[in-house]
Amino acid sequence: MSLYVYLYGMIPTPGNGDHPISSLKGIDNEHEIQIKNYEGISAVFCHVDESEYGEQVLQEKTNDMEWVQEKAFHHHEILMKIRENATLIPMKFCTIYQSETNLEDMVNQHYDQIKGLIDQLKGKEEWNLKVYCDREQLTQSVADHNLNIKEKKDEIAQMSKGRQYLESRKLDQYVQQEADKEQEAFGSALHDQLIKYSVEDTVKKNWNRDVTGKDEEMCWNSAYLVPLEQVENFLEIITNENEKHKDSGWILEATGPWPPYHFAKLNEK
Repeated sequence: MSLYVYLYGMIPTPGNGDHPISSLKGIDNEHEIQIKNYEGISAVFCHVDESEYGEQVLQEKTNDMEWVQEKAFHHHEILMKIRENATLIPMKFCTIYQSETNLEDMVNQHYDQIKGLIDQLKGKEEWNLKVYCDREQLTQSVADHNLNIKEKKDEIAQMSKGRQYLESRKLDQYVQQEADKEQEAFGSALHDQLIKYSVEDTVKKNWNRDVTGKDEEMCWNSAYLVPLEQVENFLEIITNENEKHKDSGWILEATGPWPPYHFAKLNEK
């Protein structure tokens, strides 16, 4: 069986023979991680056996969630280590080439794109923001402070019992809609502050409680590419807003720095 190439990412070629991640085993826990240079840019990879990482075998393994979790965690951990020492274009989990020649062909085909992307990412970090809220507390706050809702409650109180039930149901739906608007407005206003300190950003889909494991509801999920000199200002905004709203049911969670997963899209194949 031949050796395939498992690609972690692309980096600028290290100077003075430095290795951004030396003496570590690759995803198969057998072959060591290597780098290969291509005129100013380098590939970080390891060899894997075709018998274990060929297309058909890999399709079967990706149905094993335990295997996927273990290997995806390894992939992420290696990318984190590389990012600490070099500007990185991270590759997707299980980006595999059948030979070093195939890898070289990809690099040659996309050389200008890779080089340009590395230059764009240099001196910047990816930070993620997730905003959670206590939905019950938010809903109660909306019901207590929204003038339209207060007026509607007064109107309902003057109605017959049967009519009160129907109108109260409608009002409950309206309160939920207003709470939805409040969540969106809160995240959007915070986002407008943060993009002043980032060069790129993206707003992502919110996760449900089954994924987050939190009691609070996620109401905003975004990522930012932040220049190193602006990271302190960026995080200060989040810290201040967290303190300001800590008693109002809002929780702001900033994480990073990460490999630039959202800002290093390379059409490598």
